[in-house]
Amino acid sequence: MNFLVAMSAGIFAILGMLHLVYTLHDFGERPRYFRPMDRSLLEVMRKTNMAIAPAGRDYWSGILGFNLSHSIDVLLFALFIVATAQYQILWLKPILALVGGAFAAISWRCWFHIPMLGSLIGTALMIAAWVV
Repeated sequence: MNFLVAMSAGIFAILGMLHLVYTLHDFGERPRYFRPMDRSLLEVMRKTNMAIAPAGRDYWSGILGFNLSHSIDVLLFALFIVATAQYQILWLKPILALVGGAFAAISWRCWFHIPMLGSLIGTALMIAAWVV
């Protein structure tokens, strides 16, 4: 496997694993990573249901569930990068480049600079590995 592919997949795997660890930590009594800075909002989120499913889980559980599934998605993305390079799945390369770019754009718009930089670098390494 190409070194650039390994670096690209490694960046996404590290981001996904950190996200998973932080999310699992926040399932406890004292969340730290994904809680609102205004601690009073956390109690409100735990008592509020989402409009899309009024009889469903509370808002805080929904946020944790989203973050948990997102962590798994990023880890699977890293695995797809490795598998695509290992088995030369040519048709998947542009799709993965677009998804990596989408991660960067979404993190620029909705998250913060660490996942944005990681996504940009990981995607650039992936594209460089496939062009070389």
